[in-house]
Amino acid sequence: MRSLLPIELEKFFPKLRSGNYEICSKATGRYNCVAFVNGDERHWWEPGTYGSRFYWPPNISQRDNLEAWVELFEKQGYELTNNHDIESGVEKVALYVSFKDMLPSHVARSDGRIWKSKLGKGQDIEHVSLDVLEGEQQHEYGIVERVLKKVTRD
Repeated sequence: MRSLLPIELEKFFPKLRSGNYEICSKATGRYNCVAFVNGDERHWWEPGTYGSRFYWPPNISQRDNLEAWVELFEKQGYELTNNHDIESGVEKVALYVSFKDMLPSHVARSDGRIWKSKLGKGQDIEHVSLDVLEGEQQHEYGIVERVLKKVTRD
């Protein structure tokens, strides 16, 4: 897997522009966005898929639907919120769904400073907003359907 140049990323995600994102890693197919937001760079997290490089928590529904993805984060102490903004002292995860079938297509994480994403088998990026990955083109992730938060400060 080769890393994409900024001009190639911006072709796949037309809302990405110099200044609203930064590439943070080389491309790898070893882990996906769900693994990335869970701090796992060794596995590809996917419901119902098993094997040495695949993982999905055993106590979470094995269906690849929005409810299972929400359950995954709720069991980690996240709760649903309507606030899509970055908040200092608050971790957030944003669940994207495709326009075509409303199934989960991507998850991004905020550490209270910036949004972070793993782009499929591509690079990890930091991005200033959730909407830069939204859209209907082939590589865009659809829309943000749910945001969950967890307070990290005292």
